Amino acid sequence: MSLAARKTNSEYSELLAKLDDIRTLPIVAMKVNELINDPNSSSADIAEVLKKDQVLTAKILRLVNSSYYAIPGGVADVQRALAFLGFNTLAQLVLSLSVFSMFTDFETEEFSMLDFWRHALGTGVCSEILAKRLKLPRPEEAFTCGLLHDIGKLVLHEIDSDRLIDIVREARKRECSFIEVEREWDLPGHSYLGEVIATRWGLPQVIRLAIRYHHFDVTKMDSILASAKPVIHVVRLANTICVKNQVGRSGDASPGTITHDMLQPLGLPASEIPAIEEQLEKAMEQAGAFLNAYR
Repeated sequence: MSLAARKTNSEYSELLAKLDDIRTLPIVAMKVNELINDPNSSSADIAEVLKKDQVLTAKILRLVNSSYYAIPGGVADVQRALAFLGFNTLAQLVLSLSVFSMFTDFETEEFSMLDFWRHALGTGVCSEILAKRLKLPRPEEAFTCGLLHDIGKLVLHEIDSDRLIDIVREARKRECSFIEVEREWDLPGHSYLGEVIATRWGLPQVIRLAIRYHHFDVTKMDSILASAKPVIHVVRLANTICVKNQVGRSGDASPGTITHDMLQPLGLPASEIPAIEEQLEKAMEQAGAFLNAYR
């Protein structure tokens, strides 16, 4: 029997108590998060906040000057970046960069941080592709939801790395998904851990819901905001597309089967998936700078 499967109830409580040891978001990220949730905030507000963190600003500029955004002539300051990308896109970049900065970089045979970033980025990029294709109102928000969907696995690594590795090994041995092992072993689950931390950090509700329910068909879940459901469906499908096409590795060793209940809520025919996969492949070729910035 595995180490993870041997956890007792008291050990579960001790494990979850370790969540208290995870740091709070940096002040800059907290302020940007407030601005995202404030309808009266402006581009000038976010530019003023970023002045207080030159390291973060440098990372942001490296991202926005990448071929992914293809800004003519490039940009050398945040104000110009805002002029091209807009408030929402830049704010979401700042928030996600800050979230990833909270976790320890690590590299093991079973779980590579670089592969994890690649999967997270692929899911974010694919979520944005889908959101634009489906004409959702804020595709940049779908990008962030996709990017952060698996942060619960990083939380698990912080509080119990042995358990994370145990799950990855079991999933690989059986060629099944990470969450399938969690469920069989009756573990709290990475989606739950991710939601707990996202809630403590005060991340926007749609991000918290996408983290919590990205493995679920939320169509008939009345407790979930109707406005958030399309984004959750998008992230669920994007994650599966990335698993299917082996865009990075996040500990999921399943074949990434795209099912009817993933497509039906979005009104997306299966015949469109190959075109989306091709678009994702091209977008990932342009997104190399993200991998460096997020590490």
